[in-house]
Amino acid sequence: MATTKYIGTGEVISADFKAVKWIGKTKGGQDVIIELENAINMGNIEWTMAEKNDVVPNVEFQACYNNTDEASTSTVEPWSITIDSATTAGASEIILGAGTFYIDTTAIGLTRGGGSFNVEREYREINADGDRGAVKGRVVMESSRAKLSFNALTMLTRLTDIYTSIAASV
Repeated sequence: MATTKYIGTGEVISADFKAVKWIGKTKGGQDVIIELENAINMGNIEWTMAEKNDVVPNVEFQACYNNTDEASTSTVEPWSITIDSATTAGASEIILGAGTFYIDTTAIGLTRGGGSFNVEREYREINADGDRGAVKGRVVMESSRAKLSFNALTMLTRLTDIYTSIAASV
């Protein structure tokens, strides 16, 4: 019987950064695509085992900026949402919860309980004496973290794709 053993490598390598996306539909049947660039799962391997239950870990990828130049002033965030141009206002723009998650170009397999997309932003107000609150032109976005997560029902054959700092040895 052939087996595969997975081990923790203790290091993050460039192959740990993936293109991750979710492809779904609107109620009107148009495509919706959410994509993260240079995404990495910095979460722990956390599997809950219980009798009469399947193991369904939550896997969360975070998009990473690609600033290789310390003087870079690019503020383009490493995520995108693409919608079909035929989408119209009203019921046809409702996003359905069903969709498929991909790592690179391969569907990750079965999910249970779907997933989520979240962009966490931190803003800073530049305040001056006498300001009563935020002032137009003096609000700065300090950080942005785009995250795409899913609940993976099937994942054993994709461990090195899903988790960071892990390798297969035969």
